[in-house]
Amino acid sequence: MQLINPIALLLLGLIPILILIHSLKPKPRQLEVTNLFLWQEALREKRGGVRIQSFIKNLPLLLQILAVILASVALAKPVWTYTSQIGGDMILVLDSSASMKTRTASGIRFDQAKKEALKLVDELSGESRMLIIEASRKPILQSAFSNDKAHLKGVIEGIQPSDMPGRLDKALYLALSFIDPELDDWTYIITDGAGTDFEELARIHKRVKPVLISGGNRNIGITRFEFRRELDFEDRYEILLEVKNFNPHPVLCPIHMTLEEKRIVKKTVGLRAFEKKLLIFPYSGLITGTAQVTIGLDDDFPIDNNAYNVMSASKEIWILLVTKGNFFLEKLLEAYPNFMINSVKEIIPSSWSEQTRRHDIVILDRISPPSTERGNFLLINSFSPSIPIAEVGEIDDVEVLDWDRKHPLMANLDLSGLTIEAATQVRADKTLKPLLESHKNGLMYTYKKSGLRAVFLGFDLTRSDLPLRVAFPVMMSNIVQWLHPHKLRFTSLKTKAGEPFDIHLGSQTGDFSIGTPSGKWERQRAESNPFTYVNTGKIGIYTVIENEKWRNFAVNLLDESESDIRVPTLESDLQNRGAIAEPEPTAAQLPLWILFLLSASAIFVLEWYVWLKGR
Repeated sequence: MQLINPIALLLLGLIPILILIHSLKPKPRQLEVTNLFLWQEALREKRGGVRIQSFIKNLPLLLQILAVILASVALAKPVWTYTSQIGGDMILVLDSSASMKTRTASGIRFDQAKKEALKLVDELSGESRMLIIEASRKPILQSAFSNDKAHLKGVIEGIQPSDMPGRLDKALYLALSFIDPELDDWTYIITDGAGTDFEELARIHKRVKPVLISGGNRNIGITRFEFRRELDFEDRYEILLEVKNFNPHPVLCPIHMTLEEKRIVKKTVGLRAFEKKLLIFPYSGLITGTAQVTIGLDDDFPIDNNAYNVMSASKEIWILLVTKGNFFLEKLLEAYPNFMINSVKEIIPSSWSEQTRRHDIVILDRISPPSTERGNFLLINSFSPSIPIAEVGEIDDVEVLDWDRKHPLMANLDLSGLTIEAATQVRADKTLKPLLESHKNGLMYTYKKSGLRAVFLGFDLTRSDLPLRVAFPVMMSNIVQWLHPHKLRFTSLKTKAGEPFDIHLGSQTGDFSIGTPSGKWERQRAESNPFTYVNTGKIGIYTVIENEKWRNFAVNLLDESESDIRVPTLESDLQNRGAIAEPEPTAAQLPLWILFLLSASAIFVLEWYVWLKGR
């Protein structure tokens, strides 16, 4: 036994003080006695050793001395030194990226990776612990440090490979943050090392042990699949397809492309060893729906043999026009082929919410609506109780001073010299900034809040020359684009595996459903618009059902580094790192102060009991 703080033994100096206190006697008193036996007792007490015997028989004193000794030793921090074989902890990084789905002779690479991980669990020494990190697009801490082998094996069995590209570097940096530099901790990375300079990554720390998983090296993959419209042509498109041969020998690559299950391309392309080729196919006609391209080869990594694209051309936009008559506005709206106009002359309050729900945009021309919580509105000299803009008067002969040229509504507009015969003087919320303004009065505002979008125009179009200007159709297009941004242009609805996808919803949508490529359906709450969907871990076609209408979007791998499934070769020093062996005996210390402290406390309690009993 060793004492870490031996100076605390100075407290043993309290023992003489205790003896001195117990040796004190009260001042003797003179008494008259009649019996001689009392004198005999007094003479016996004067003999040598009588006082020592009284100390020995003084049990409270002995208990107090023992308590002081135990307390002093406890404060000296005694430790018991012994030999231990405690090994360091293990941090396991298990790669679950798409390349781990590469087919081998005995299944897929991830199956072999699991076996290696389970083997490491079995080789853990009795007191060593393991922490498990899954390396996918983002590192995921699957298990904290534990020496429960059944629990660790259950965690490993529950991890499944994904269709997402991996970020092994981020997972490794996270793993290294758990290493205790004073212990024999090791980080084990079980991976195929595909798509990265793995040897450089493995050398980032001397306590990193790579476990490479091999098998299956043949692959030809799609790395790009896009549609783009030709300039100045509404119905002409170019299809961009990029394929790469990751093999050390040339191959013939059959390509099949369909649009809404109708074949549009069938071609065989020759690729030299490790060659990447960009193919461009022209296409004319209506391009909307789901396109799929397939490589007709049986290789070891089938995930990148298919790619998808969902095209959405300009769709019909349903507009409710509430006006008693506005020739210029009506003619302009009729000029847009995809604008479907329903025109009414008055508002029926009982059916107002139903009317707004069925239309993408509501235009109110000099007619004020009831309160509404959701929808897209253009208010032309109209006022809604849901929008913090109020009428306070009228201004004649309005002169435009300036407009916000950086705002999307004012893009490509020249409003110099705009003539406005009369405008409404308004009082707007301080948070709203005018996009178009005259002297001390705003003429145009925008408002956006939780499902409600509105553009306010504070003057009568018929009492201005705006409808006669080139700026009028440009402004109207900007307004429609801002109110309903995802329906005015050709769009490609796709994203990469693991990346979020924005789903634009109708203004009245509360709940909607998303179907995944695996057939699972997820019910979602429209808490924002657009709604950001993040569960894109599987490649394929996703289906969105909103108000009994459905549409699709695509998720692809399209990652050249992940498609490069070749397993790197490591130097021998990396391969021989961290071989698991019996931990070397090391000296360990067991603190004993708590035992001495508890014993001293027990002695004090016993001494108190003896004193109480002797009263």
